[in-house]
Amino acid sequence: MEGFGNSTSDVDVYVICDKEYIQELVQKASDHDAILPSEKFVIHNIIQDNIRYDFEYWAMDDFLSVVKRLNNLNFSTNGYIERLTEDEFDLMHRFKFGKPIINQQAFQSIYQCVNLENLQYYRIMVNTEVYSGTIEDLQGAYEAGDYGSCFFMVRNLVTLMVTTYLAACGETNPASKWLYRKLLKYQERTCDDTLMKKYIEFQTHPFDLGSIHNYIKDGMRFCQKLNDKVQDMLREKQQRMVNSQ
Repeated sequence: MEGFGNSTSDVDVYVICDKEYIQELVQKASDHDAILPSEKFVIHNIIQDNIRYDFEYWAMDDFLSVVKRLNNLNFSTNGYIERLTEDEFDLMHRFKFGKPIINQQAFQSIYQCVNLENLQYYRIMVNTEVYSGTIEDLQGAYEAGDYGSCFFMVRNLVTLMVTTYLAACGETNPASKWLYRKLLKYQERTCDDTLMKKYIEFQTHPFDLGSIHNYIKDGMRFCQKLNDKVQDMLREKQQRMVNSQ
């Protein structure tokens, strides 16, 4: 649905239903059924005609609770922002691109009430905290002369900030495996290949003590520029929220 899959991809199906139905599914499962209960949902994997289908069952009450928490995220405060679990974030991202197999009217009525734009600003807030901590670690390693650790920290930092910037631009897929495809979509949409080129440049730079200092500084400057851009986007969102109150 999102355009990232291929002929060997599995099919993800989300079932929003009564909690009793999920409990019955688990109780009736045999030892041969690939059913994996989790705290909030149940996964049932099946293979048919050499295609794997991953069914993920969520109780309607739990699903609507995630929707409510996403909608109520307050980005205009400097205080703590309530967290979604990675599974909840992934659920909302899938909902953003999903298509209803049945009950289309119910799907649309819920879809129209979900503030899916909040996904991208939520990702900015969470990743910004990781960014700050990584910068501190990087500076500490640099001052200690641990340039090898710095080299890999810069790579991770660049990936973090490129992912954050793409999320700010609407590419909220949390799977790291699709980073190239997200970069490609961004490039096609904006006609700007700079982000792709810079990312590949930093990720393919060889480890060389003769150039490691410039590599670290260039990487930090690049990440700071991206961070400035996403913080500007976040401030615009905050201002819109304040104006609407």
